[in-house]
Amino acid sequence: MSKKMSPTKAYIELAIAVIFYIAASMITPPAGLTDAGWKAIIFMIVCVYVWVTEFIPIGISSCFLMFVPALLGIQDTNSILTNFGIATMFFIMGALIIAKVFIDTGLGYRISLYITPMFGSKSKNVLLAIMLCGCLISSVLVDIPTCIILAGIAYPMLQESGCEPGKSKFGKAVMIGIPISAAIGGFATPAGSGLNILTINLLGSIGGETVSFLQWSAIGYPMALVLNFIAWAVLTLVFKPEIEHVKGFENLKQKKKELGPMTKDEKKFLVVFAVVLILWVTQSMTGIETAFASLLAVCVFFLPGMNLMTWEKAKDSISWDSILLIGSANAIAMILSTQGAAEWLSDVCLGGLTGSTLFVILLVITAFGIFSHLLIPVANAVLSVCVPVVCALAATIGVNPVYLVLPLGFTASAVFIVPLDPIPLTTFGYGYWKLPEMAKPGLIISIIWIPICALCILGGRALGII
Repeated sequence: MSKKMSPTKAYIELAIAVIFYIAASMITPPAGLTDAGWKAIIFMIVCVYVWVTEFIPIGISSCFLMFVPALLGIQDTNSILTNFGIATMFFIMGALIIAKVFIDTGLGYRISLYITPMFGSKSKNVLLAIMLCGCLISSVLVDIPTCIILAGIAYPMLQESGCEPGKSKFGKAVMIGIPISAAIGGFATPAGSGLNILTINLLGSIGGETVSFLQWSAIGYPMALVLNFIAWAVLTLVFKPEIEHVKGFENLKQKKKELGPMTKDEKKFLVVFAVVLILWVTQSMTGIETAFASLLAVCVFFLPGMNLMTWEKAKDSISWDSILLIGSANAIAMILSTQGAAEWLSDVCLGGLTGSTLFVILLVITAFGIFSHLLIPVANAVLSVCVPVVCALAATIGVNPVYLVLPLGFTASAVFIVPLDPIPLTTFGYGYWKLPEMAKPGLIISIIWIPICALCILGGRALGII
């Protein structure tokens, strides 16, 4: 049970889930759908409900729910568990530990101190520098540590510039811009987010197609940079800075002097991470999995002489509930595909698109990927439900499923309208913005994102990238 949920509410949530499944499963399956397929759809809805409400901790419910389909006569447990231990889980474990070392060595702080003042002290330029820094760092490291580093640098500058929490428009723009830029940078490369790797894994297991690190990045990076500049422009319009120049740059110079030259630990991390980047980029040539490269780096961190990580720090840096949720969501999503439910859902929900142009289809899927977060605020669940459906649609209309799945992956981190994700909440605690205040710029950015994503996919197709 969630720490914030009362026992009564937890039992009510449990009763709703059970009663809904029993009542819905008694309905005769729609035409074209088997009894197991109908139950698979109902069960997936229940799973999403359980994960969203968290009346049982996500880590526990993720494990438990994989054993339920066999009891319900949907699918045997062994076949479900074969889809649990996916590479995505191990990539995220490695990525979280790499991010921890990045912060602990001080390299992340050093890089941020050098990038933040590079466009001068004008308020709009400072915002652009911070957001560009967030976008670039989060393209190869997970988003939350990026937000923590940048918020820690921005907060003293805002204070010295007289930007009062809750009132300063520039403060709102900065503290909202940090998580937005990190989320945007997070889809630039597969390494930027575990959701990207999950998308690639689902595409391979359900759609039978692969996307390399370079293929994803060749489309994702340009899109992320363009969208980051658009997000910056939107924020400066919605929250027009009340100050012309930002104070505190002298402090940044002093802090850079205090840091001194790069430490041995920073250099060690830089060398190891450079090797990991090379392995990621050359994946299509070497065949080395991104998860293997990440875990290889982690192993090196533990070696005598390196001493960059201890097991105590490593286990505390890993979000175990997220790891278990990713594996469970993948395993349960595969049930939709194997029982024919995904194909039926595709025909019912997206059947009207079969005669449309690819551009229109991409617009609809991208929009769905963005706005589905309003109903299902768990990105792993969104991907697990939607990827099988769009793969079935791709088979129906005779196009490569890569074209339809990538928009879902790119928009999995679209958490700008209802900022309940951990990424935006990293800066919420500073008090500069309220939850509804992210909705306006978030909605504008999201709407602009839809045609940009569709055009990037078509561009990648025309250039032979995908």
